[in-house]
Amino acid sequence: MTTVDISYAEGWDAGTRRPYRPLSAAGARRRDDEGEPYVVIHREPGRTEPVAVYLVAWSDHHVGHWMYDESGRRTREFDLRLLEPDRLFLRQVVERRYATPDQPDRARDAWRTTLNLTPGEKAEYIVEEQGDTGSSRHGRQDLPEARWWIPREAFGVGTADGQDESPAPDPDEPGQGQEPPASLWRAPRPYRPEFNVQELLRPGNRFACDTFVTENEGGELTVDRVEEITTLRVPSGRLVVADPLTGTPRELTERIPPGAYPLQTAVLVGEGDYYGEPFPVTEEPLIRLLISDEPAVTWELGLGEGEDPRLLLDGHAYGFGTDAAQGSFADASGWDTLSATFRRHFDGDGDDGVEEVRSGTLRVADEKTGGDLVSFCTGGDGTWSVWLGRAASGDVVSAVVVTGRLSDYRPL
Repeated sequence: MTTVDISYAEGWDAGTRRPYRPLSAAGARRRDDEGEPYVVIHREPGRTEPVAVYLVAWSDHHVGHWMYDESGRRTREFDLRLLEPDRLFLRQVVERRYATPDQPDRARDAWRTTLNLTPGEKAEYIVEEQGDTGSSRHGRQDLPEARWWIPREAFGVGTADGQDESPAPDPDEPGQGQEPPASLWRAPRPYRPEFNVQELLRPGNRFACDTFVTENEGGELTVDRVEEITTLRVPSGRLVVADPLTGTPRELTERIPPGAYPLQTAVLVGEGDYYGEPFPVTEEPLIRLLISDEPAVTWELGLGEGEDPRLLLDGHAYGFGTDAAQGSFADASGWDTLSATFRRHFDGDGDDGVEEVRSGTLRVADEKTGGDLVSFCTGGDGTWSVWLGRAASGDVVSAVVVTGRLSDYRPL
């Protein structure tokens, strides 16, 4: 058996591999009880680098487990999610192998294998023999799901019996009275817009933008107006936002009052410059279904059936997929008819019930259900998220799809 020394801290500096604001065992237990993040560090006597670090954040439904080699490099990273009160689900495992002693921690060219796990699905594995710098192999495999669930009691301060009398940390230890370092660990967070999407809908607001070039640099855009495209009828109160060409609906779990709502876009204008020649620029970075005139004060990810935000990896978000740069808002009760009509028109097999309301935007009506489908173009293939705006009252007042890269826009 290997003897392991256990210590605690509020955080972990992944860059220097040092604890941030060390804690006593009693202090760690208090944070555990309150759901505040803390770390548990395991060290072997005589070894400079830690053996393992447990990163506990119950309020974020997360426990991380990092294993280190003698050079202080992460060899395995486990990402566990608290999906049930008494047990965690193993969401992801990343393993790295280092070819030479001088390869740094998490080297881009280090051999890496990633295992992604989702309840009720086959495990997905990715093998990258040269890390980010080479090719990769992907596949799926049946693994016993029972092995992916681990009791909550296996993690945290409660696993170290007899540690409650640990001395208080030395005030001169790293982190005491210091600002948090940039490399301080934090729990994984789903992607969120860096600014209030509502700002793109306020005429007069200015943004720096990288989607066009002015003298080899980004330019500036101003919100000129909010333009109404057409009206969408949603008699069922059930909203689908999906690529109409796939025929697969992604119905939002959030319900809206049955009715007819304006579909709008934000129009931003500016001036570009190409080798001394100015040219006008117009961008429409989003499309909005306006459910109420109340302003949105908060934004959240619009979820579909079976989507659990606790399972999202850091910086990831749910959305609808497209291989044809197409999306649509539609009434769920008439989706089958509406999307089939759209596909027939797209394939040139008929125009009945289809109206072109503007370039790249079609409106399909289903008089049997009284619902509509309105298509729009996205900024390309891939996955596109839906953002729900809530008023101060908590009511949903808008549903927005950002059709460009939101990171390209920076408020001025």
